[in-house]
Amino acid sequence: MKTATRLLALSAALLLASCHSGPVTQPSGQSSTRPSDLPAPNEADAKTVLAFLSAYGRKDLDGMMRHLDEDAVFRSAGAPLTKAQIRDFFQASFQKHPNLRVEAGPLKEVQGTLRTAVKVQTESIWTDTWIFEMKNHKIHAYSLASGKR
Repeated sequence: MKTATRLLALSAALLLASCHSGPVTQPSGQSSTRPSDLPAPNEADAKTVLAFLSAYGRKDLDGMMRHLDEDAVFRSAGAPLTKAQIRDFFQASFQKHPNLRVEAGPLKEVQGTLRTAVKVQTESIWTDTWIFEMKNHKIHAYSLASGKR
């Protein structure tokens, strides 16, 4: 478990370092559509999402909840889960899967949301893109690209 935590911390450090590129400027009237010109995530928002995912990997429920806005919701294929329901879901998940492991890929900003591929290993392994909507550097809402949990 210590190795997984170290790898997640290293991934987070590398991601944050990659977000510090110099500003991209375009001559007046020109725009770029190259993927490399997409904006880097806001550093404070990126730190929040990475801290949330790191806490998830450590099964630190209180740590996860600290990064959620008071009105946070999880949007899935069914009815949205409130912050209290999110807590209950992860608490049950941690009890059911004591060997849970989590790996997060690099963050990218797409249409005002932060997205990252998250690999979760329990008895099986699944990967999905998690989509985070931020408010005042807290997670206001999140969902999975598949729409399922």
